Amino acid sequence: MPKDKSGSALAWVLFLLPIVTTRGGQAPGRGHQTGDTMSHDKIAAATRARMAQTGEPYAAARRAVIAEHQAALGSQWFEISWRQSWYARLSRPRVSGVAVDAKQIRVQLASFKLAIPRTSVRSVERSQARVGGTIGVHEHGRGRWLVNGGPEGLVELTLDPPCYPKRGPVTLFRKAAVHSLTVSLVDPDAFIAALET
Repeated sequence: MPKDKSGSALAWVLFLLPIVTTRGGQAPGRGHQTGDTMSHDKIAAATRARMAQTGEPYAAARRAVIAEHQAALGSQWFEISWRQSWYARLSRPRVSGVAVDAKQIRVQLASFKLAIPRTSVRSVERSQARVGGTIGVHEHGRGRWLVNGGPEGLVELTLDPPCYPKRGPVTLFRKAAVHSLTVSLVDPDAFIAALET
């Protein structure tokens, strides 16, 4: 990841609260929904029911519930990968992942949302970017964005034409172009395969 010299990099400082940013931020609360109308309360209830049936740990059951919900809607859900540390566990938001359907890719990490038409994707490949200890949403230089929970499972998408995230604290409420997006995923190879089909 190139060093930002423009002074425009926006880095989330995640500490103690689920999401706190240096520019202000919004933590998803109860009833906050993903892009496909399944609320956190419904996800939690379905996860607990699945745990009772299968004996799976919470994280595995939750991933399965979300995947089944997305499959019913004709899309696939890829979870953001997070480093195994107390810092990341305290910082991790309830909603963090990428939904892929036949027409669109939707990226969300807390209040950051980016919709990408699949026709805008010029390339998708594993990334060897050095992200250090950073987690959250960052702009590094002009149009280069990082959405990650750690250094593992990084995938880079090159976009043309560029896409624009929903305006919010992390974009300083401005129209911010995304020409390149690097995201950390639990299953990066499956994500790449989904986009290549």
